[in-house]
Amino acid sequence: MPANHEGGEVKWLDETEDSPSLEVTAPHSEDNEPIENPWTLVAQNRQVLKGWTRLSRSTQQNVVHCYDWLRRHATERKPGRCYALKGQSYAGHWCYEIGAGDRVYYRPEEASRTAVIWYAGAHPKDGIPPPPKPLAPISQRSR
Repeated sequence: MPANHEGGEVKWLDETEDSPSLEVTAPHSEDNEPIENPWTLVAQNRQVLKGWTRLSRSTQQNVVHCYDWLRRHATERKPGRCYALKGQSYAGHWCYEIGAGDRVYYRPEEASRTAVIWYAGAHPKDGIPPPPKPLAPISQRSR
C-alpha cells in the first residue's frame, strides 16, 4: 500500500507492511517529461528513507535534481556531482553529491534498472561508510 511522506512519496515495492525495500520519488518534481526506460530508486531500509526525507526537506531542489539524474542516468558520470566510488570495497557503488555536505550513496543494478540507495544524508565526517553486506540484488530478495 502506498504511503505518503512529507517531502516526497514513498511506495512499498510489494503490498506487505513489513517490506524492507522502499521505492522513493522526488518531492514535487516539476519535470513531467516521460522517461524512456527509467531507473527505479529504492531505499535499502527505513533509516535510508528517513535520510532521503530529511534531505528532501532541507534541500528540496537539489534532491529533485538528484532524483531526475538518477532516474535517467544512474551509471553515468556527472562532473562534480555523480561518480563511481573508488576502492575495492566500493566496486559497483556510486555517489551523488546533493550539495556541499550531503551525499547519496547507491548501487545501480543494470539488469533490473534499479538503484539501491544505501545512504542518504550529510557527508560522514569519518569518510564514506562501508556499503551494507550483503547487498543482494533486488531480483534475489525475497518479497
